[in-house]
Amino acid sequence: MRARNIFNLILISLCLLFAGVSLSLMSPFYPNEALSKGVSVTSSGIVIGSVFITTVIFTPLCGKYIDLLGGRRFMLAGSFICALGNIIFGFLDQVEDGTAFLWSSLAVRVIVAIGESAMTPSCYALASQQVSKENQGKALSVAEACFGVGTMFGPSVGGFLYEVGGFSLPFWVSGGVLLLVCLVSWQCLEDKTDVYDSLDKAQKVTWGQVFRSPGVLVSSFGLIFAGTSWSWYSATLQPFLGTKYGISPGQAGLIFTVFGATYTLFTPVFGYFSDKGLDGFTSLILGNTLIMLGFVFLGPIPQLSAISGNLWLTVVSMSVQGLGSAATYLGSLLFMMKAVKEAGLPDSEQVKSMVSSIWIVADNLGGYAGSTLGGYAYDSIGFEAGTLIEVGALGSTVIVMLILFFSAAIYTNSTHQVKVDETEERTRLVHPSLTDERIYGS
Repeated sequence: MRARNIFNLILISLCLLFAGVSLSLMSPFYPNEALSKGVSVTSSGIVIGSVFITTVIFTPLCGKYIDLLGGRRFMLAGSFICALGNIIFGFLDQVEDGTAFLWSSLAVRVIVAIGESAMTPSCYALASQQVSKENQGKALSVAEACFGVGTMFGPSVGGFLYEVGGFSLPFWVSGGVLLLVCLVSWQCLEDKTDVYDSLDKAQKVTWGQVFRSPGVLVSSFGLIFAGTSWSWYSATLQPFLGTKYGISPGQAGLIFTVFGATYTLFTPVFGYFSDKGLDGFTSLILGNTLIMLGFVFLGPIPQLSAISGNLWLTVVSMSVQGLGSAATYLGSLLFMMKAVKEAGLPDSEQVKSMVSSIWIVADNLGGYAGSTLGGYAYDSIGFEAGTLIEVGALGSTVIVMLILFFSAAIYTNSTHQVKVDETEERTRLVHPSLTDERIYGS
């Protein structure tokens, strides 16, 4: 791996890092700032959640038409839009009218999300170009870890910068640094589209072809449910910890980082094992199983109330969820990449970006569903009983995927046996005097 490729991978990973930060930066302080201007918490939730809806809409479009500009240009354009949008968002505290503040926030937030939609799928496609096929798992794991770090620690960074410099500073810092990375990438990032056939002559791939690739739909299925997990308690864990253990918001933030730290630590580990032969589907099943077990002990569930009242149990469950998420997120992405390749689709930027787009959309659908249903469950039945619902949902995905796994294994074995029988029959027709031992060897 050349030094230039390493530098390229660093630039790509930094773009993903700040894309993750931008995604979650405003959640600790924006609702209170909006309330001071007369904007309701529900309206603030619409602004914060608009990024999920925008990503679901625009990411597939960007992934599909990446061949119009190429991965490098798409990444640069997305980074610039995202950076500029964050810088503009930092000026919105000057808007005093509540209605104007709400609609301005929503408009700029959508623009930022469009930039992220263009940037993230192209980053994953470019990251896989920087290394040999044998090391793609490691490269994608590094890129995904950076995005995960940004997403998980974005609220902590945003809250810290807000306390230091007020509403504008978090947006100006994140937007300014991303703009700097964009400018450096514009000057230094190597365009490697020449490693593929000419994009104009390359096979055009449709969404139908990608979704029909064996493994894409089941990976999306598992990832959507895994995506609900990290957002399920995003708004409810702190109130639960405060009521149950008297934990302050700052201390709750440290507990949140346990998940992010574990996820960040183990994503490259699973990338290493993936390059050594760990199948993505196995990693996906293992990951969802671990996330489910983590939720069992998070509260814990009502059936285990006898062991409740132990804060360390919640901390351990968060780390188990981080471990499981590392396995699921990387495993699902690699399994999708493998599926389209085995389906005979070209190894091009467009195909990789389309796969990355599906992966991002599945994660965002899960995130939106988790944040919505988790808050509703907390208000309706409480934290512990709410986690039981998530345990059941994740357990269902594991059962379904295990059924598919064993069904595929049985089908493969039966197909192999049919081929063996056909070979034996053809041999007998040609050489009727041969015995089984002489055909296959004694």
